[in-house]
Amino acid sequence: MLRSPRGGLTLIELLVVIAIIAILIGLTLTAVQRVREAASRTECLNRLKNQGLAVLNYESVQKHLPPGAVWGPFPLYGVPDGAGHGLWAFLLPYLEQPPTADLYRFDLSHDHPANQPAATTRLAVLMCPNLDPARVELWEAPQFGGVADYVPLDVNPFLADIGLIDPVAKFDGPLPANGTVRLVEVTDGTSNTILLAEATGRPGVAWCSPLLPAGLRQVFPGPGGPHRNGTPVCMTDGSVHFFCDSMDLRILGRLATRAGGELINAGDF
Repeated sequence: MLRSPRGGLTLIELLVVIAIIAILIGLTLTAVQRVREAASRTECLNRLKNQGLAVLNYESVQKHLPPGAVWGPFPLYGVPDGAGHGLWAFLLPYLEQPPTADLYRFDLSHDHPANQPAATTRLAVLMCPNLDPARVELWEAPQFGGVADYVPLDVNPFLADIGLIDPVAKFDGPLPANGTVRLVEVTDGTSNTILLAEATGRPGVAWCSPLLPAGLRQVFPGPGGPHRNGTPVCMTDGSVHFFCDSMDLRILGRLATRAGGELINAGDF
């Protein structure tokens, strides 16, 4: 008996197989990317949660919230004229960083050479897991390796002047520069007031720098940001949320002030 020759794949069949494999690989990569993004988003929210707890633990001890930044003189912390410090310098003991806290000096500016051993410490809890952990901040000289991506917000009244946010009598948030706030002064409600946000619209700033507070427009960076479709935030009651980048800037402005009296509707965030 003669066997018929074994048939091979035609060119069309081969192209179909290749196309199916490509589709399967694409679907797999998309699924993997979504899983990774979900994991990094969860990690970001966890880091923000720990930061919020640090701020609230500070408040329970000191009976007021820490300043978002300080430009001396600021007698409460012995900061002299001409010296400046950022929020996280005041919270080192509450972030389980006692060695760094012991090294850091408030009687000198954050960029003083004597503060470099502390200021260059990389604190993972303050850095977005989606960004390069080895990067340095780019705003100052010397350039610090200890950057922070999570910051207090600074509401610029000019945004109200041009109609992008609501005009209010007081634009300050719960962590103002050169000031301390008691929780009872957060009259807009702690669950409706942003305490911290990931400033993904700008490079990381040194965690000890007084330039730390970020503007509203630096919260949502657009397609180039480290998170897909939004930004993690922590409210003053310690709860954490993921704000979609489709949120109106006006709503973000309402949530950033502590005593603006703006109306917040259910479902705004």
